[in-house]
Amino acid sequence: MGHLTQKDEKRIIKLIEGWSEPKLTWPLLVEACKEKLGISRARQSLMKLPAVDIAMKNRKAALKAPQEKPGWIGDIREANERIEELTETNQKLMGALRDMYARFLIWQANADMHGVTQSMLEQPVSHLQKKT
Repeated sequence: MGHLTQKDEKRIIKLIEGWSEPKLTWPLLVEACKEKLGISRARQSLMKLPAVDIAMKNRKAALKAPQEKPGWIGDIREANERIEELTETNQKLMGALRDMYARFLIWQANADMHGVTQSMLEQPVSHLQKKT
């Protein structure tokens, strides 16, 4: 049981960063190091490694943090109702967009038939401009 190499330390940190179980303790880490990495160390030995200690604190904090994103709905019924509402709104907006596109095509054809150019269409309307 010699000193840990930098490679061993990096492997332990990678193990900590990839920890997916809901609970992370020093005894659990010691056991995981034995089983997964073949590294047998006491928790005190691991705690003395600054990078391992920091990784452990960061991962524990991340595991305690809420997993849901801000604004997410916790209740499935409420979420489904919100999805229905948004789907309905989306369909209305898509319908309005189709109507406006059809109207634009008519206007485009009429402008072309009457010799109205794009530069003429893009001229600002003088009576709508604010007077300064």
